[in-house]
Amino acid sequence: MMVDHIVLGAGSAGCVLANRLSAGGASVAVIEAGGPDRHPYIHIPAGYARLLDHKRLTWGYRTAPDAATGGRALDYPRGRVWGGSSSINGLGHVRGDPSDYDLWAQKGCTGWSWADLLPYFQRHESFAEGGEGRGTAGPQPVSHLAERPALLDGFAAAAEAIGLPVNADMNGPRREGFATFQQTRRGARRVSAARAYLVPALRRPQVTLLDHALALRLVIEQGRCTGVLIRRGGEERLIRARAGVVLSAGAIGSPQLLLLSGIGPAEELAALGIAPVLDAPGIGRNLQDHYITRLTYRLASHRYSANRRITWPRLGWEVLRWATRGTGVLTWSPGMMSLFARTEAGLEAPDIQVNGGPISWAEGRIGEPEQEPGCTLGVWQCRPQSRGSVTLASARPEDSPIIAPRFLTAPADAAAVLRGIALVRRWMAAPPLAGIVAGEVRPGPAIQDEAELLDFARRTGGTVYHPCGTVRMGSDPEAPLDARLRLRGIEGLRVVDASVFPDIPICNINATVLSVAEKAADMILEDQRAA
Repeated sequence: MMVDHIVLGAGSAGCVLANRLSAGGASVAVIEAGGPDRHPYIHIPAGYARLLDHKRLTWGYRTAPDAATGGRALDYPRGRVWGGSSSINGLGHVRGDPSDYDLWAQKGCTGWSWADLLPYFQRHESFAEGGEGRGTAGPQPVSHLAERPALLDGFAAAAEAIGLPVNADMNGPRREGFATFQQTRRGARRVSAARAYLVPALRRPQVTLLDHALALRLVIEQGRCTGVLIRRGGEERLIRARAGVVLSAGAIGSPQLLLLSGIGPAEELAALGIAPVLDAPGIGRNLQDHYITRLTYRLASHRYSANRRITWPRLGWEVLRWATRGTGVLTWSPGMMSLFARTEAGLEAPDIQVNGGPISWAEGRIGEPEQEPGCTLGVWQCRPQSRGSVTLASARPEDSPIIAPRFLTAPADAAAVLRGIALVRRWMAAPPLAGIVAGEVRPGPAIQDEAELLDFARRTGGTVYHPCGTVRMGSDPEAPLDARLRLRGIEGLRVVDASVFPDIPICNINATVLSVAEKAADMILEDQRAA
């Protein structure tokens, strides 16, 4: 099979590329390891809680145990289905701070400043309300909450009481402060990148989707990537590309496939029996992610909490509300609001983000609600300094790679966790929440010592599902990609997904991935026309 472009991965970036490249007249083959997004939980927003460890719809990754996080192996969900992680995530649509992207440009990523990227944020989104800098006609629907829980009014008032603004649009010109979440949702249903971009693209004859297909390795001939070897239905098959191959398998899958193809640290590859094709030490390095510590608060009444509403028999009424009105708790996501704040003097942008909503979970783990009314607030550092890696466990494509985020290994990150917890406690103690918030459950008021609080964070925290940076772009010699997302040393090969980020932005990252892919599609088509 021969096409103009091969797109490896039908996640957020791959879906955008399939759509935009084919709209530009190119023939595209999309290779996806997972299958169609037919599972009903994908399309019910609150279904995320049942998808994070789904055996068929995720890769089932776990991190390497690390002493810095209590010696635990953490679940590390990544979508293995049409839409990738946009089909299993918490639906959050959040832009980074403008300074995030300006920092990218300052680090040598020419063309990736906020001014450069803003048109692509506007291009991909369809936010009916509009507003300064917002897009209203893009493929990706973006909506305010279908139901605003009563608790959020108290949260907003409490934010103002501690000196933080309340923003009507969390993706508007001001990032700092309190705002309700925006979701990748239309009406009652999630709209993943597959629904927004891929399904429309599949109506074009020049788009071929090969799902349930495992990419085994890239084919490199005389220094050029000319195709990919896949396994589908028990048979191996070679797919070739005239113009080029775009790797969009995500921050874990993209470095893994490069390494399997002999592109990476030569000594490490040779030790696994993989013949090095290109010695590229930066492949799989620079893994970044947000580390969340969840605090639980008891609420004075079930009026403020959804704990009762998401258990039977009341859940039956919620199902009916969702199906008939498109409202109720089944339209909720894990983050119903965000608080961005600066907790140190002299910062140009927020260093702490708090997400949460009026549900509390038994043992603090998403899944089983507490019987008493409660809420959960997850706090994380916006720009962590800890850096991890993705390396191969073996030369077998079927084997999961070794994922080592190295959370909280940088001293500054541990200090930020403590500042974040202090911020949440001050917020929840503000006068507007008197009579609503009855007290702290986890870690609990008895724990005040900083060492004990940090120990709590290390023992109970986890990923916010924002891995990025593992095949970064940059101008320095160790950056695997140039600013046009081309892999240095191999012609005809680009990487387009969260792995290209030089640094993690101050946000949930899906909206940034969509924007990066929109810009990449333009660059690919420009190069194709110039060839």
